[in-house]
Amino acid sequence: MLLAEFLRAQAAWRLARAGADPVRAARCAAALLDAAAFAATLPADDENLAALERAGCFRGGGFDPGARGLQISRWWQFGDPPYAGPPDLLAALSAATGRPVARSGPPAP
Repeated sequence: MLLAEFLRAQAAWRLARAGADPVRAARCAAALLDAAAFAATLPADDENLAALERAGCFRGGGFDPGARGLQISRWWQFGDPPYAGPPDLLAALSAATGRPVARSGPPAP
């Protein structure tokens, strides 16, 4: 799935730039990998995937959430708690396109 591939690439990007804060970078990368695994299990008719499709994020054989979506994914879970789960990341990416929809999946712990 293109979204999962994108999220795995962002996790690698974050780890490559761990710099002076490797714990935060690792936490961010782990959250992105978790979101990638979550995204790979979503049904094709998931509301957030449909919103991202309508926003034109799936084009050119890849996933492109735009500048705001890229920023959100690269800094996902990098900050201090509280933490959000994979459904929240998809909802945030959908919202960044200007076409927000409800969270998908179970509530975050």
